[in-house]
Amino acid sequence: MKLLFYLLYNLLLFLALPVLWISAYFNEKLAGSLSGQKDIISRVLRFNDLVKSKPKPVIWTHAASAGEFEQMRPVLNRLSKLDLYIFQTFTSATIYYKASHNDMFDGVSFLPWDLFSRVNRFVTLLKPAIFINTRHDIWPNLQLLLHKNQVRNVLINANLYQDSKRLIPGLRGINTIVFSHIDQIYTGSKSLKLLLEQIYSGQIEVVGDSRFDQVYERSLNNTEMLITSDFISDRRVVVYGSVGSSDLKIITRSIAKLLVNKAFTHIIVPHETAERDLIPWETELYRQKVKSIRRSEIEQYKNESVIIWDSVGQLADLYKYADLAFIGAGFGAGVHSVTEAAIYNVPSAHGPNYDILAEAIELVENDLSFVINEVDDLTAFLEMDQEDLVKISTSIEKFVDERLGATDKIFNIEPLLRSLTLR
Repeated sequence: MKLLFYLLYNLLLFLALPVLWISAYFNEKLAGSLSGQKDIISRVLRFNDLVKSKPKPVIWTHAASAGEFEQMRPVLNRLSKLDLYIFQTFTSATIYYKASHNDMFDGVSFLPWDLFSRVNRFVTLLKPAIFINTRHDIWPNLQLLLHKNQVRNVLINANLYQDSKRLIPGLRGINTIVFSHIDQIYTGSKSLKLLLEQIYSGQIEVVGDSRFDQVYERSLNNTEMLITSDFISDRRVVVYGSVGSSDLKIITRSIAKLLVNKAFTHIIVPHETAERDLIPWETELYRQKVKSIRRSEIEQYKNESVIIWDSVGQLADLYKYADLAFIGAGFGAGVHSVTEAAIYNVPSAHGPNYDILAEAIELVENDLSFVINEVDDLTAFLEMDQEDLVKISTSIEKFVDERLGATDKIFNIEPLLRSLTLR
C-alpha cells in the first residue's frame, strides 16, 4: 500500500509539471513561486559555506504562508536568540518576497516543489538537525525523505477540522501513511488531538497555539495611538475585521438598523484595500443612508458613524479600542483569525463557516463567540447588554490565559530545543 501510494503520487506529479509550468504564465503567484524554485539550491550552497566557516546546529523552519509565518514568530524569536543557524522556507510567493530579508534568518528559500529528486537533494545538502513545520503544509515526499535522512520532523500548531478531506475514507489511509513519518506533533487542544489521532499514532502533546503568544506579544508593544477619543468617547466601538463581499450586505444593513442609536462607532476593515474593494462598502452604506469616511480622509471627519479603514497592517492593533468585533469571511471560505480580538478580551461574532479554526470552534462552544446567520442576529449582538458584555469579556480573558505559553512548552518538551536553551 505504502509503495503503491508513493509510485502513483510521483507519477501524478510528473504528469502535472507541464500543466504547472503553463499555468505559471497566467497566474502571478504561481509564476513567483516558479521563479523562486530556480535558485533554491544556490541559496542552500551559500548557506552551507556559512555553516562550514563556523559549525553550529541547523534548524530548518517552514511556514507556508503569511498566516503560518505570524503563527510561528514566537518560536522563531526564541530560536534567533540561541547559538544555531535558522534556515527558513516558504510556500507562498507573497510572504517569501516580504520576509526573505528578515535578519533572524541565516538562510531562506522557497520550499522545493515536492518532486522526489529535488527534495532529496535539498535535504541532503541542508543537513538540518530538526525540521519544524507549522499547521498543515504536509507534503508526502518531504515527509518520507526527512525520515530516510534521519532528520527529526516536528509539526507545531497542528490543525485538523472535523470535515477535513484528510479524514475521508480512502484519503484517511493515505494521510496515515504520510503522517507516520512525523516524529512529534504539538497541537492546541484535546479536541484537536482526538482528530489527529485518527490519522497519526505517534506522540501528540497538547501545548496550546503559538498564535496566541504571537498576538499577545504584539499587544504588549501596541502603544501607537490609532484612534483619538474624539471618535470613540462615550460610544460603543465595533471593529469589523478582514471583511469582504460576502459580509457586506449583512453588516451594512445591521449598521443601518442601529442608525437611530448615535452611541456607536463602526470601524470597517476590509480584507483588501484596493479601490475595487472599498467602493462597494461606500456605495452600499450610502444606499442605506449611512454616512462613512475613509481613514485616509479622517481630517475631514464630520461625525460619520462609520470609518472605513483603508490603511494596511493595523487590524490586530485596532481591536485594542473595540467593545465588540465582527470577524470576516464566515459567510465565505471560512472565518479569519479570531485570536487578535480575543487577546484584547473582545467578544466577537462571525458567519457560520468557522469550523476550519480550532480556536473559533472553542470560543463558540464556550459561548464566548457568536454565530451570525442573518441581519437580526448581528443587530442583537451589537446591542448586547453592557453587563453581559463585561461578563463575556472577563471569561475571554480567562480563556486566553489558559492558552498562552505554547512556545515555552514546546521548548521545554522538544529534546534538541531544550538542550540548546540550557547551553
